[in-house]
Amino acid sequence: MNWRTELDPVLKEHCEELIKEVSKEKYAYKVADKPSRAQLWTALAVLTKKVSDLELRIKQLEKSQSKVENKKLKKNLKKF
Repeated sequence: MNWRTELDPVLKEHCEELIKEVSKEKYAYKVADKPSRAQLWTALAVLTKKVSDLELRIKQLEKSQSKVENKKLKKNLKKF
């Protein structure tokens, strides 16, 4: 039995996507002394990159939101 068939359907979808992304780096982890460990580290790197990308997008959105709030504040202050 394939362990992936036993996953919760929501997790399974994410797992399958991660496996697809990690398999793009197959050439790298196949040449490692311990390919299964290298594959796990590759998966961790993929996930870490996703988190970093999201953190960067959040910072950009917060910065943009802050600029909008500052403009609104300046506009309201001019009324007084």
